[in-house]
Amino acid sequence: MGAPFHDIALYAPTLYKPGTPEYWEEKSLYNYISDLYIICMHGYKPPNTTRVCIEPSYYNIWNRTWKNGSLKTIAVYFDYESFLSLRVNDKYTYVLNTIPEAMLKLSEEYNWDKNFFEKAYVEIINNDFRFKIAYPAKMSKDKRKIANISLEKTQTTTMVNICLNKDGHTSVIKLFDKRNWWVFDSAYILVKNNKWFDNDRFGLSYKPLEWKGWYSIKENKVYFELNNIKSEYANLDKIFKF
Repeated sequence: MGAPFHDIALYAPTLYKPGTPEYWEEKSLYNYISDLYIICMHGYKPPNTTRVCIEPSYYNIWNRTWKNGSLKTIAVYFDYESFLSLRVNDKYTYVLNTIPEAMLKLSEEYNWDKNFFEKAYVEIINNDFRFKIAYPAKMSKDKRKIANISLEKTQTTTMVNICLNKDGHTSVIKLFDKRNWWVFDSAYILVKNNKWFDNDRFGLSYKPLEWKGWYSIKENKVYFELNNIKSEYANLDKIFKF
């Protein structure tokens, strides 16, 4: 099946010098909407494509799209001056309108299924740009507790929580938060292996690095373990550089 579709990169013009706080604030907004849009495609992969680049600077200069292996590149209209004058939520909407415009035009040229792009747009609008993924719940071996992982994001932060149901009562425990690296976020890999370690502990494990993170019901605490060394804190961005 090949590599999954993993990125829609918007390279809009900018007034800001790369690396400045203003530059990263702008980039994080673009990347947040792109990441959210891909999640709302629910695993759809445009045929023979793993990445799309949107290059507004070449609008009315290019007379076609470009293809380089599994990369597709397209130029669409983006009024940067108008974008700068908007409030944050309106900027979200402006960027969101730009992405499906590009994807639908590519769909016409490459015969992609437009429904996934249209539905992703509607889902984001209906959820008011909230970024949350709830993973399937799992029951403990003693069948007395149920827990699941939820992943939430803001422009800058990724949060992974445990939702625990015990004796009819539901509680939410923060497992960790970290910097949001958008489509390249290590959290997407970490949450895949969520489980009950025993009847007391629920959390995540990543075997290639011998890493674990869990919540203990008895102790009412979160712990992390790396190479058999246990602690109450983990610098995940230092540990996981995928």
